[in-house]
Amino acid sequence: MVFATLAMQLVHVLYRFSVDIPQAKQQGVEQINRLVESLQPALAESLYQYNETLSDKLLKAFQAHHAVQTVWLLDHDGTGLGVWVRPNAEPSDDEYEVTWPISYEGEAIGSLIVLTDMGMVEKAAISQIWRVIGFSILIGLLALLFLYFIAQRMVTKPIESLAKEVAVINSHSLTLQEVKALDAISASDEIETLRASIKHILTELAEHIGDNRQSMIILKEFNQSLEGKVLDRTLELEAAKEKAEVANRAKTDFLNIITHELRTPLNGVLGFSGILKKRELADKDKQLVLGIEQAGHGLLVLLTDIIDFVDLESKSLVCNAFSVHDALLGAFNEQQKKADSKHLEYMMDVDPSLVMKGDPKRLAILIRQLLNNGIKFTHEGSVTLQCHKDGDHILISVTDTGIGLDDDHYGEFSQEVFTQIEQGLNRSSEGIGLGLAIANRICKKWPATLWFEKNAPQGTKVCVRLTDIIKQEKTAD
Repeated sequence: MVFATLAMQLVHVLYRFSVDIPQAKQQGVEQINRLVESLQPALAESLYQYNETLSDKLLKAFQAHHAVQTVWLLDHDGTGLGVWVRPNAEPSDDEYEVTWPISYEGEAIGSLIVLTDMGMVEKAAISQIWRVIGFSILIGLLALLFLYFIAQRMVTKPIESLAKEVAVINSHSLTLQEVKALDAISASDEIETLRASIKHILTELAEHIGDNRQSMIILKEFNQSLEGKVLDRTLELEAAKEKAEVANRAKTDFLNIITHELRTPLNGVLGFSGILKKRELADKDKQLVLGIEQAGHGLLVLLTDIIDFVDLESKSLVCNAFSVHDALLGAFNEQQKKADSKHLEYMMDVDPSLVMKGDPKRLAILIRQLLNNGIKFTHEGSVTLQCHKDGDHILISVTDTGIGLDDDHYGEFSQEVFTQIEQGLNRSSEGIGLGLAIANRICKKWPATLWFEKNAPQGTKVCVRLTDIIKQEKTAD
């Protein structure tokens, strides 16, 4: 407590010197400011009338401020109208000079200059501080002695006894018999309240410890039972997961087999329809053969899309360095016949120097689907394939002049599974929507970004941003 008191007094001294002296100087300046403000109308009147007698009387008002040494009242030319100098004034190293402009009816007519000795203000403040500090130290010492004797008798000794009793208590095996030892401690007032509170807390703690021992036994048995159930359930889930993976692989294998097997008879149908077309048939029969051929080609395209879709589900993308131009050219040429049949302007603008790391086969499938959609939904105008370098990315776009999309379909494409075109696009045409689903799955595996933009004044621009594939042990869907 002694050291704390001395430290507090030291802090008090430092605080007083750091705060009171600047504050005293500030208050001195403020008092002078208030005096100047109160005298300013009269000073302005005396300066305006050039009344030296009145100005001398006014300047003597600064005599009440002991720090003010000299005051000058000057006109606008710097000529002195009046001056007051404190008798026996001595030069000081801490002089503070302030100039106030004097105005009369809004026009500056002169100035008032006040020279203040801040050293006198500081000395007066220091003298006052030491008187306050001395009195504070005296009162603090007397209070410290009084508190020391009171604390020893009423606080320190009872708390030491209470601490000794509490220190020997083991909170993990606390009993009510150990708590009763606190009754032997003699205390009064707040210390007695503290002793009673500690006893009450320890009594409840002893009761809870007794109850918790039994609860811990029950909880331990429950945890052992729960661990067994969790282990059994984990084994069941692992078995179910393995069955689901086997079923999924079986489904994928089935689709691969059945789609490839369906292509064999379908190729036969297309072959026979081609032979029949070359024979002399009636016009009605020729139309039937053409219908068979068109349906067969449509079914062949559908089977190819299903094979691509299933292949993407079961296999990862490869990572090879390839020419982007060559990969896109193959997909572009595949759709040339469809574009020519609709008399569309079919164009390709691809930088032949572009090379990247990725899966050229899957990229060709992606572009083939986008071109197929562009041609399918464009009845007149053009379909254009473009590709160029965009920073560290390759930007590919397919632009058509078709009937476009609903406004809510523009932006990034986020379809997870395929849907029919009539549900996803504001167009009326055949198809089940596998094309965009295949394109989106390739983009997710790459990874790449696929989005739609408007092609003014009419049509759609489908954009794909690609980066080099980072080869991994397992590519997520």
